[in-house]
Amino acid sequence: MGTWSAAIFGNDTSCDTKDEFFKRYNNGEEPEDIKNDLLPAEDDDDRYDVLFSLAYCLWEVGGLKDDFLAEVKEAVLSGKDIEIARELGADDKFINKRITNLAEFLEKISVKKEKPKKRVAPPVPVESKYKNGAVMAFKYEDGMWGAVIAIDGHFFDKETIYCYIQTTVKTSEKPTMDDVRKSYVIDRNFHNRERNSLPFREPMFYYAFDNCITQYLTARATKKFETYNDSFFEIIGQLSDWGACSGGICKAFDYSVKTAEEFKTYAAWILTNAYNKGIFAHTDMTVDEIDKEFIERLSR
Repeated sequence: MGTWSAAIFGNDTSCDTKDEFFKRYNNGEEPEDIKNDLLPAEDDDDRYDVLFSLAYCLWEVGGLKDDFLAEVKEAVLSGKDIEIARELGADDKFINKRITNLAEFLEKISVKKEKPKKRVAPPVPVESKYKNGAVMAFKYEDGMWGAVIAIDGHFFDKETIYCYIQTTVKTSEKPTMDDVRKSYVIDRNFHNRERNSLPFREPMFYYAFDNCITQYLTARATKKFETYNDSFFEIIGQLSDWGACSGGICKAFDYSVKTAEEFKTYAAWILTNAYNKGIFAHTDMTVDEIDKEFIERLSR
């Protein structure tokens, strides 16, 4: 598991269930329909995590019915969730904490919530020139030019999830797209057979860049997003949609700085350090070779 603690939402399954529930709830679906769709038809190791997560979500929106509450109560009192935790290797400390958390959870959802959570309008997609595949030139702290590529970005009115990878480009003059296409990505993980043959790596990670720099922006910061970027980056071209790869967060820009000039200084510092530490750990494939592969994948 990526996340595992004794809390009700201390595991990936519970968190994913909650995210999916409220995504569909905010899109107008009825709570009971969402519950019926998400609840596993058969018993498995994840059933109780889903069950408890749905019970909490229904309680939050004022839709927890007595029959489902009774089912949750029976699940807690039966101890089957605890049995599964033991089978998965949980120690006594975890078990005792889980028992306490389940008792408190059951007590909480047994009392109807006074002010149920209302639907929230989902984020509206917006256009951005910094879309996936955008190639951006910038200056390092020493005045030399570098280049990054936007990947896996999601742009909405209320939030922006922005991600990019750094190339080996470092030139005295502003780089061209030809310079970028001949360069490499500072990340060994893309097409790294040794890395991607490890037991915990899923096949999708064969197309992954793990050394990504990213930032999650809230509504206010999203409005300033392009202004900040314009002060430091210059778009010099466009590759194919590199959103078709997975990205692992390594570093993050701080968009909470007060001025674009502060952001410019901070971004140059982040990228300079990332370049100095990672320049020798780059892909075997050039940017051009990677781009052609993504184009081929998208055309399938």
